[in-house]
Amino acid sequence: MTAATHLQTVINHWTDLQDALGTNQADTWPPVMGIARLAEHLRADDQAVEQRALERSPDQIGATAAPLRIQILDTMTALDEQLVDVADQIASSVQRPPTENVRIRSAGPGDDVALQLSTLILKDQVDVRRWSWTDPRLRTAPYAAAWLLARHDGAPGPFRKLTGVQRADIDTAAARAAEQVEQALEMTRKTQVLDRPCPHCRGVLRIEGGDGQDPAVRCRGCGRTWTGEAAA
Repeated sequence: MTAATHLQTVINHWTDLQDALGTNQADTWPPVMGIARLAEHLRADDQAVEQRALERSPDQIGATAAPLRIQILDTMTALDEQLVDVADQIASSVQRPPTENVRIRSAGPGDDVALQLSTLILKDQVDVRRWSWTDPRLRTAPYAAAWLLARHDGAPGPFRKLTGVQRADIDTAAARAAEQVEQALEMTRKTQVLDRPCPHCRGVLRIEGGDGQDPAVRCRGCGRTWTGEAAA
């Protein structure tokens, strides 16, 4: 995966993060699985799960789920801080200051050269490709990702070329940001060893999920697989 791909992940999925803010809290990891019903001695787990679900019911007295997904909010805040900070550092080194204090003679009739120079100076001063250290509307993760992507790709503008170290800094920040987005939106599949053996062969059980797909438990010994309550 390249820095461009990682930065594009942030840009493309930012609205998904915003939409996820108002959804119900995601399931914890590892998820509650039907494997608890595979043996009699695990029935207590089912009762505990049902009790916890009852305690979380909105009909019960007490605290309820927060209206915002705190994990998503924390991820978005962290991405804003991280990517804006990297853009600040890169811009401080590669962004050329606007053209100022250049004395151009007043353009008279037919003085196209002076008029063109004055126009170029004005355009340079308000060039929208510049990174802003002050405009809060532009100091956000998706805008920083787009700006860093343009610098990484060598897009034209009032900038010097990146050094190898600066490209490496962008690569590292981009990979980290994409990973945070994918984890927050459950786009990556996780695996974890369970602390109970397979009821058939006593082999090691691993649970897989966390990517939005139905979780599954697989035995590394006999190869049996459970999805929900069904064993294959």
